[in-house]
Amino acid sequence: MLSFSLSSKQYMWCMLLTIGTLVFLLNIDYTAVNLALLPISEEIECDLNSLQRLLSGYVLTWGAVVVPAGRLADLYGRKNVLIAGLIIFMIGSILTGAGHHISFLIGGRILQGIGAAVFTAPAMSLIFTTAPLSQQGLAMGIISSLGGFGLATGPTFAGWIIKSFGWRWLFYINIPLSLFVIVIIFYLTPKNETSSSSPKVDKGNALLLSCGLGSFMFALNQIEVWGAQDLWFWGLLTLGCVLLIIFALRDKNSLFQTFPYTLLKNKAFMSTGGAIFGTAYCFSLILIMIALYLQNTLKMNSLETGYIFLAMTLSVGLLSPIGGKLVDLIDIRIPLISAFILLFSALLLMSFFSETTSMIFILIALFLAGLGIGFNFPAMNTAMFRTIEPTDINTGSAVFVMCAMLGNTFAIIVSTNLIVILGRSELTTLLNQYNIVLTSPEYEQLISIINKVEHTAQQLSGFAKDKIPHLLHLIDLAFLNGMRITMWIGMGLTLLSAILVCKFLKLKATAPSSQHMTTHF
Repeated sequence: MLSFSLSSKQYMWCMLLTIGTLVFLLNIDYTAVNLALLPISEEIECDLNSLQRLLSGYVLTWGAVVVPAGRLADLYGRKNVLIAGLIIFMIGSILTGAGHHISFLIGGRILQGIGAAVFTAPAMSLIFTTAPLSQQGLAMGIISSLGGFGLATGPTFAGWIIKSFGWRWLFYINIPLSLFVIVIIFYLTPKNETSSSSPKVDKGNALLLSCGLGSFMFALNQIEVWGAQDLWFWGLLTLGCVLLIIFALRDKNSLFQTFPYTLLKNKAFMSTGGAIFGTAYCFSLILIMIALYLQNTLKMNSLETGYIFLAMTLSVGLLSPIGGKLVDLIDIRIPLISAFILLFSALLLMSFFSETTSMIFILIALFLAGLGIGFNFPAMNTAMFRTIEPTDINTGSAVFVMCAMLGNTFAIIVSTNLIVILGRSELTTLLNQYNIVLTSPEYEQLISIINKVEHTAQQLSGFAKDKIPHLLHLIDLAFLNGMRITMWIGMGLTLLSAILVCKFLKLKATAPSSQHMTTHF
């Protein structure tokens, strides 16, 4: 049995590096899959909606399960729950990498989402509670920085892996990295003390919450395929709402609440939840839409796209520690408002992207987005933890993560559906504008291409050769029109997030602390 001691500073840095590796891993995985959409669609027959479920299944499951999973850390200890979550995440990675049908890939991603949901809350609360009060912002900044470098590495690494080994290795690489974190957590993290007073988990309520959120979000995810008039859409949407209402009624009077309702009365905490929803929405929106824009409209490959995204992801990694340290020194609203201004400016520039946009213009827009996110994430995480009581850290952080995951999920659902719906409408308008007459089968074939991940001349093989270049140009114009509107929605959410922070979040900088402690294990 190992026996040694670490000072509080040594233990903090040990946990920062360990959890930072985990965050690094998650962000590589997140961005890598976005760039793997085209090669996956080339090997496995699937359309944009199927790939949308591949993306949304991960973050949707994460968001739906993270709140009840947050209670597990209180009941079984952070160390045990962290390791259990990582094991589930590894199993999901193996299934996704080995799958030869889109259903297996989606199932593997769902397992990855469950694993991530299980270990997220205890991982983040472990970082916050091990950092001295005067360095909590810095600690969150470092974690965000490692996440940013994961984002920076993800696209470039994904492009290289896809080109050299194939897209499946994007998932297999998770296995050794997860094992490394498990070993560090197992040997260096002290065993959590649990007691009979630890909050229990009401399995029925946890199931109601997860199934309710899952049904509701999946119905929204399918609206483009089923249509707004479809009974399946309304049935699943209604089922989700009913399950959530039953959950709320049961959980509110339960002895062991899954959702801490005192947090709903905490305006400062709720403002951070709303603001992180908006930030996560915009972040996911940029990753998805700009990846499609670079590969579809500008005809770049995965590796080139990864290099372009470095303008955003590297700036996130480099500036996160600075944004985190500012939280310890000044009014927390200052870096947050600055971050939202930068993010709004980036989305505004992206709304002007076209077929002939210069690379400098694209890089500036991505760099501004990276600056905004780099200041935002560490400040928002620190603000959230400072608005809640120590007894609510695990569950509060889980609710916060749920808001972020729902933002990611809504971005995937709204942006991909709008691209298809608005793209089809705009393409019809353009055909009329240019007086292009098509037969009914030709029109249906052309319209269906909007739903494809990639737009190529081969998809128009039945058309006259002299028409194909012009039709591809119209498809690009239709895509760009839809993308422009998705960026406008992101700008609106950015403004709303800034208003929430300005009005409800009133936290002052933390004075330096002289706390010293020694951790023995």
